[in-house]
Amino acid sequence: MFEQVDLDEAAGRKWDVIVAGTSFAAMFFSKALPAGLDVLFIEKGAIQPHQDQLARGTRYIEEIDQENTSGHKKGWVAHTLFGGNSNCWWGQTPRLHPNDFRLRSLYGIGEDWPLSYDDLEPHYLEAEQVMEIAGGGNEHVLPRSAPFPYPPHALTLAETEFARARPDIWFPAPAARANGGSRNTCCANGVCDLCPIDAKFTILNGLSAFERPGARLLTKAEVRSVRIEGNRARGVAVRTGFGRTTELRAEVIALATNALFNAAILLRSDLGNAALGRYINEQTAREFFVDIPIENYYGGTSVTAHCYGLYDGVHRRDNGAVLVESYNSPPKLRPEPGKWTHRLHLKCIAEDLPLAENRVILTGAGEPRILWTGHSEYGRKGLDFALRNLATILPVEIEALYHYRQGETEAHIQGTHRMGTDPATSVVDTRLRSHAAPNLFVLGAGAFPSCSPANPTLTLAALSLLAGGTLK
Repeated sequence: MFEQVDLDEAAGRKWDVIVAGTSFAAMFFSKALPAGLDVLFIEKGAIQPHQDQLARGTRYIEEIDQENTSGHKKGWVAHTLFGGNSNCWWGQTPRLHPNDFRLRSLYGIGEDWPLSYDDLEPHYLEAEQVMEIAGGGNEHVLPRSAPFPYPPHALTLAETEFARARPDIWFPAPAARANGGSRNTCCANGVCDLCPIDAKFTILNGLSAFERPGARLLTKAEVRSVRIEGNRARGVAVRTGFGRTTELRAEVIALATNALFNAAILLRSDLGNAALGRYINEQTAREFFVDIPIENYYGGTSVTAHCYGLYDGVHRRDNGAVLVESYNSPPKLRPEPGKWTHRLHLKCIAEDLPLAENRVILTGAGEPRILWTGHSEYGRKGLDFALRNLATILPVEIEALYHYRQGETEAHIQGTHRMGTDPATSVVDTRLRSHAAPNLFVLGAGAFPSCSPANPTLTLAALSLLAGGTLK
């Protein structure tokens, strides 16, 4: 664990780098920084060891202010403690599809990224090594220059048949739930939000990859704003739980507090930009039970397979791409005697089209509020497309199909400080440096210009490695 300092100690010196936040974006950014730098991490929450999380069964989840005019329930998830959402994520680690970076060029929809899959590929590899990812079999869809660190978890009985019949679209889901390496092997019980055996990668159990001489940690302190002078970030205003606000100084500042709170910090800093705070988004998803004539389950982890049969193609001109996840256990077994396991539990995750009217603003008290008008029609049409075409990706008969639930959140807050080359329409450049100040990095999925159906964590970690390497 990093040596901790109090607010007076932190204010008594000028740091080489101040990093706001301690989750994926913060730690992977710091990993890529040159050696010999004095780095201060500032965390709004406390340190809560894994055993303490298990004993209490709870963590501190932010209450997020929202004005929701969509007509549908909408949740947003942010955990405030050391390691942030790395403590609660499910460990799903797909890369973005190469064509996710070229939506506008290929399909005339959304935005292109100002960098490519090939630009990120070496950083994907490094992030996968740190997280000890288990995977394999998807190289024809998501090209890679080296093998996965560890072999994939076993597919379920039905998925094994699907992968044999359609290896072009069905393969094991890559995961940060261990199947070899330094952590316990996944217990396959589907309780990944709070893994009882600590098999899932977290910042806490992965700290050895991020430890560095000269690093210090200030907890229970919130970065409120950045002071900009002469197109340079000079310091951050930090508030403690006692209401005391102090300025801390640094040569380089990195915001890694998630897309919601990064936007709030920048808005308080009077960094005027038409794109700032806008385009907050995440995927939209539905879950299904599909009754089939063969046995299923008995796989090696919680989410065992991915299907890319509804992901990329010309249909993306009209509706969002869909990633299909297949689960190793159902919330409900099939009721007929002798057919209890003749069922699939599928989740269809659709990309969304970020909308400018979905945004983060500040209240009169200076706190963030989300203005949410709903998912795009493009995303909703993606889910409808998946339902109509489900039979085309299943090499078995569908005996019955049941809608299980529509999720209120995917817990993937994205957008708000999007990446681009034009300061008039974006907030950060291709190395996640603020257009307003090149020594201010704004990290995380808030930089994503589009909303892939793939889970964002591996990509934001790779982007953070790319950004941190800029200082070398």
